[in-house]
Amino acid sequence: MKVLLKTIFILLAVSLSLHAIEENKIKEVMKNQIDSILVIMQNKELDKKTTASKVFSLLDSIFDYKTMSKISLGKNWRKLSAQQKDAFAKSFEKKLKFSYMDKLDLYTDEKVLIKELLKKKKNRIQLYTDLLGKDASFEIIYKFHKNKNNDWLIYDVKIIGVSIIQTYRKQFSAYLKNNTLEALINSL
Repeated sequence: MKVLLKTIFILLAVSLSLHAIEENKIKEVMKNQIDSILVIMQNKELDKKTTASKVFSLLDSIFDYKTMSKISLGKNWRKLSAQQKDAFAKSFEKKLKFSYMDKLDLYTDEKVLIKELLKKKKNRIQLYTDLLGKDASFEIIYKFHKNKNNDWLIYDVKIIGVSIIQTYRKQFSAYLKNNTLEALINSL
């Protein structure tokens, strides 16, 4: 019961602060966000679907899935109609979430160390973190951009030097050499 109350409190506190992340609050908000996610993932009473749902309820407020979709499709984004862009963005978001959900079983009580926040450009910031496991640690870089509402949102994540969005961009580009955009959308 204590764990449940603690989780609910943390979720409420974090979700209230995430509608607009100020630049000087990114580290603090992300630490709270990551801690909340770890609490959820450590709760062995939750099934995989419930765990994923709770985690996504936190992530949805800080990830810019539309921008991630646009970048992953590259120049092909401009070829899509507004309706196709919307369909692709929704399908891409589902693919990202399914991929994440598929990996939930790999979690084994790792910790996350928030390191530094570097401003790369006026509207681009990177948050450097380490995922600390029992046998190894991995660097994770969260890439933020400032959107039209002046909110800072994540548009890419680099894990051990590999960009999730650039990986998808290469896959989509290769797929589109032999297939249509409509086929790509349907394949997601």
